[in-house]
Amino acid sequence: MENLHKMKFKRLFSVNFYKNLKLKLAEMSFYKDFVNDKRGDLYPLIENIDCNESVEGGYYRTEGNKSERLCCSYFPYATYEATIDNLDGNCGFGFVTPLGKVEILLKNSGGNISLLHDGAEIAVARSFESGMSLLITARKNNFEIYLNYGKMPEFIAEFKSEKLDGIHFEKNFKASKVTLICKGKVSVSKVESYMDAGLSQADIRPVKYENGDIIVENGKMFFTLSARMRAEYYQAVVSWIPGTCEFCLTGAIFFDTGDGAWCSDVATSLKFNRFTNKWNLWVCSFSHDHILASAEFDGDLRFGVNVLDVKLMEKGDKDGDRTAFVGFWGDEDPDFVYDEKSEKWFFTVCRLADMPDGKLKYAYHLFEGDDPFNCNKFVTRSGDGAETGGSMVYIGDKLHFVCGNDFDLRANYRVYDLPDLKNYTEMEFDYDDGGFRGWGTIVPIKMGTRTRYFHLTFDRHNASDYNWSYGNLYCFEAE
Repeated sequence: MENLHKMKFKRLFSVNFYKNLKLKLAEMSFYKDFVNDKRGDLYPLIENIDCNESVEGGYYRTEGNKSERLCCSYFPYATYEATIDNLDGNCGFGFVTPLGKVEILLKNSGGNISLLHDGAEIAVARSFESGMSLLITARKNNFEIYLNYGKMPEFIAEFKSEKLDGIHFEKNFKASKVTLICKGKVSVSKVESYMDAGLSQADIRPVKYENGDIIVENGKMFFTLSARMRAEYYQAVVSWIPGTCEFCLTGAIFFDTGDGAWCSDVATSLKFNRFTNKWNLWVCSFSHDHILASAEFDGDLRFGVNVLDVKLMEKGDKDGDRTAFVGFWGDEDPDFVYDEKSEKWFFTVCRLADMPDGKLKYAYHLFEGDDPFNCNKFVTRSGDGAETGGSMVYIGDKLHFVCGNDFDLRANYRVYDLPDLKNYTEMEFDYDDGGFRGWGTIVPIKMGTRTRYFHLTFDRHNASDYNWSYGNLYCFEAE
């Protein structure tokens, strides 16, 4: 039988999804002449001021003062992209919200380009090139603006607008819309909106059955992971053909605690419970005082953009017993599994606790119970370190707990044999990349006549000046 403590993991590949995994939400089609078509109105005209329009050969062209057409609805975590092939004037997007309208336009004056927004102008140290794209990534109250000249999106600026206040509340973003604005002589070949995987990724966790088995469908398994923007994030779902570098963004999950806000919480543990034929989920609700939340539901969150109604964990007193099954500020990275041998549910939470050096640091706490949402019997906690990203995994019939540790060491991962959280070994790699408190995501999966053991993790290479923007993905396999 395989022994996780003796496995050495070899690097298969490393990768970064720098805004290049996409889940398309909308697009403008430039195949038919919607300007003159009287039998439908693909993109209703919002405003036309002395402007001639035409659609031909896959291009939308304008010449004149101003044309503005409806593009799509607004979603406060999406990216909006326009590919501009000719620009003698301005082109970009209008974001119409209940509090007003924000225009973000790319301006070209004799080859010199700049960005216009809310009356401000930002010079760009690049010249206009035919076929370049303007990308605007929305966040709750901010916009990130990029230009893509064909190689990769280049960050230009970000700004906050008061007209976005409260835009992540469903009633507000569903009352909003996005328009395409063209001023002057403009030619556009692509306009679309999509969810993208951000600048960096983190918090990788496989989607499993209640007993910890990986769910595989049509040769693919699924992960929840954090899609990290420059300073924010959302919970993405990605499919993977194990052992390859084939990934696909399939879903995005948002969380509503009852106030109508679609929150971008992360660190989701998602299981399909075959006892109830329902999905079970635990998540870290950073948006609501950094405690955990849970849900049981029927709908499959792996596909599309979904919101989940969740229940916050009952909050404990800040100076209360940290071994109680209640929520404390700072709780993170939950995991849970049904142990068929003991017929009990095990639950782990990364929780701030007193350490031998007298400081509060993260340590894992293990609970058990008869219900995935009420594991109220405290079992044990780990002793020292700065742990994070722990997952329970069965190798044969032995239940292990694997987690990252240490802000200062690369590839420092601990392997415990549950219910023991006092003694551990450290994982061994051929290259020590990944880590700085990476996640211990071990993936045992049957492929043909063999079981293969993968480790998917990430590093903390800062993708921006925001400290928690994280970095790159690494895939290892046990030799």
